Amino acid sequence: MVIRVQRRVPCSLWLAGFFIALLPGAVLGQTAADADNDGLTDTEELERYHTDPNAADTDGDGFNDGQEAAGGYSPRHGGKAMLLTVDSDNDRLNDGWELLLQTDLNDADTDGDGFLDGTEVAAGYDPAVPGRVKRDKRIDVSLEQQELTYSFGGMVLETFPISGGLPNTPTPHGDFTVQAKVPVKHYGGAGFDYPNTKWNLQFTTVRGLRYYIHGAYWHNDFGRPKSHGCVNVSYDRMERLYWFAQLGTRVAIQ
Repeated sequence: MVIRVQRRVPCSLWLAGFFIALLPGAVLGQTAADADNDGLTDTEELERYHTDPNAADTDGDGFNDGQEAAGGYSPRHGGKAMLLTVDSDNDRLNDGWELLLQTDLNDADTDGDGFLDGTEVAAGYDPAVPGRVKRDKRIDVSLEQQELTYSFGGMVLETFPISGGLPNTPTPHGDFTVQAKVPVKHYGGAGFDYPNTKWNLQFTTVRGLRYYIHGAYWHNDFGRPKSHGCVNVSYDRMERLYWFAQLGTRVAIQ
């Protein structure tokens, strides 16, 4: 069944909303200890973010821990590092996804089953539950909104703008699966030539033409149709999506 994708806020704002929900003010009528008055409770600092509950700015970058967490930045790593781009425990799962999936960003094997958290997510298993508990992976593309969303076990990991096909070279609609993963590919045709294109996910073949979700380095005009039928994604987002997707991952395009 193809699920229609509704408009969503950009991933950075969605994540910010999620992280704000973890802050003390999100629990009505309750207050919790916040020794350093940085906007994160002591429990959140110790158990979720692994920051210093007695230092308002753990990473010393000039912003307090609560401000950074609410904005999707890492309070552990300076230099304006985003939670989606750092991996505190080197388990191949970024800190942003660890928070969303309720794993421990300072423990490489949260459920203690002998597999790294990232290894389990890559293979489609729940990293927070011991044993081989499968979770559904899916990619949803809204051509009307020019957006892509992907999720793990029903939890949205990212939503961002894409560029689908132009009117005379439309992107196929339907329910597909990832058929092939191609690290680097050369696209070319009448009036275009894009060598060394990274992170290509083939999702269908129509009349001998293969269609991909892939990185695009030749434009930064995402959010409106631009392609020859494929789904263009910015490089900074496509690498994570390529890592996430497996052969057989569902792709719904509306």
